[in-house]
Amino acid sequence: MLNKEEVGKRIAFFRKEKGITQRELADFLHISYQAVSKWELGKSLPTVDILYEISSLLDVSVDMLLNENDWKNRSISYRAAGLDIKRLYDLKYEIWKLNSRDKSMLYADFADICMFQIDTSQMKELVYSCVTCVPGSKEKLAKEYGYNQEICAAAAASAINHTLQHGMKPIILKSMVICGNYNQEQLLLMAQSFRKNCDKNNISFAGMEIAAQPANFTPEEYSVNATVVGVADKEKLLTRSCVEKGDVLIGIKTEGIDGTNYPFIKIMLDRNPRLYHAKIDETRLFIDELMKANSAYTREITALQENGYLRGAFRISNSLMNNGIWRDIPEGLGVCIDLSSLPVLPLYQFLFEQGMIGENVFSYHFNMGIGMVVTVPEKDCKEALKVIGQFSECWCIGYVESNDGHEGKKVWSKGKISWKS
Repeated sequence: MLNKEEVGKRIAFFRKEKGITQRELADFLHISYQAVSKWELGKSLPTVDILYEISSLLDVSVDMLLNENDWKNRSISYRAAGLDIKRLYDLKYEIWKLNSRDKSMLYADFADICMFQIDTSQMKELVYSCVTCVPGSKEKLAKEYGYNQEICAAAAASAINHTLQHGMKPIILKSMVICGNYNQEQLLLMAQSFRKNCDKNNISFAGMEIAAQPANFTPEEYSVNATVVGVADKEKLLTRSCVEKGDVLIGIKTEGIDGTNYPFIKIMLDRNPRLYHAKIDETRLFIDELMKANSAYTREITALQENGYLRGAFRISNSLMNNGIWRDIPEGLGVCIDLSSLPVLPLYQFLFEQGMIGENVFSYHFNMGIGMVVTVPEKDCKEALKVIGQFSECWCIGYVESNDGHEGKKVWSKGKISWKS
């Protein structure tokens, strides 16, 4: 026999969970709200026909309303939270197949720890490093316009270059995407982008974990990060003592913009929305050039180290003129950037032509397409340029000098950028 009070409690529970009042339920059922009140107080029961209407309105089975076992076994599923677990783990398995299978990789399964071995037999005093990087506010534009593979490459490049600038050898990369119920095809492409960048930089790929959180992210939202582990012999680390007066600065080209430049770009886009669809020349869209993946420089740095040319490496983020970038230059020295030697790449020419940033301060807002600056002895400069040139465009852009007359500064400039008329 049905327990009226228990049935009434269940109707009240699911009605409130649905967020409707007794009167609203009564109106849906075309009955008086007093009838609903009686059910919920356990004084009467709905008819069979009305029970089916109630179950439909409250998105619950009739058995859940009437059967005690069904009620006691009620639960909340991941699917109710908007997450298809089977589909997610099918995707994770496909991404797991992208993991490196070299002998150094012992274990790298999904969100679990990563275990690996490193051949350090030729090293005397080991130093290890670990850094996690995100692509910065540039990620917002990537999500809005679908530059998902590019933003993954940017996160990878940032982590790799952070490692390289200290003379560390990047050996393994693991990435993560936190998202809502994001497009599964795009997530697979994002994992492939990480793997491609690992292959290009001779780094083992330990996979891309997906933390699906539809309760916290909309289906279109995601956040990306990349973690890189590095190793080096302590005597080969790049420290401030390595750089010497007279060393030449060689700038190495990068594509797109750094994430730290995005706030300036966002203001420019807000002031002139037509830039979203503008072309910088007959064939290239501004937005495409803006969102190109930043470069990583493992091949360049490794080749310079092997030839004995490298004295310092400085990862350039927002601007060459950022004093903080050069903080590891020895006391009493600084760098002089020859602005007239900087390349005027099409993207920066276009940005300059918008007239929103003056000529005298433009170089304080952007890196001018240079993602890494290395310092080499002047006598080795020509050979160093050849070594780098095998992989990337590069330019001599200045020297390490005494900071006489520039007290408190690590960077200053001479000359002017040669803008095209």
